[in-house]
Amino acid sequence: MRWAVLRRGEEDRGSAVVLVIGVVGGLVTVLVLALGLVAVLVAGQQARTAADLASLAAAGQLVQGADDPTACALATRVSEQHGVELRGCTVTRQGVSPLPEVTVDVERAVAGTRWAVGVRARAGATIDRWG
Repeated sequence: MRWAVLRRGEEDRGSAVVLVIGVVGGLVTVLVLALGLVAVLVAGQQARTAADLASLAAAGQLVQGADDPTACALATRVSEQHGVELRGCTVTRQGVSPLPEVTVDVERAVAGTRWAVGVRARAGATIDRWG
């Protein structure tokens, strides 16, 4: 029988490679999650901006005397120009106020994922019900 004599530390050879692979794998995971979060935040901001602009454009058309379908068609065009999909356009007239309120629902796909961000924006006149 032959006895192998190991020098001190020889049994630990290669352990640094395993540690480096673990650290790199962890950093890649954190990077991928951070990029996903940034993509969601960017898509959300773009959707909010497009929804605000679409609702303001539609409300502006209504103030100038356009009918509801024309105003919603403008909201659709503005949404499409900003890369979002218009899901709904609702015009509400409150009481005797000649100025309507427009509510727009839009949806923006998050780049590189199957997710989408939905946003609702309102523009126009509101009546103070308690004042």
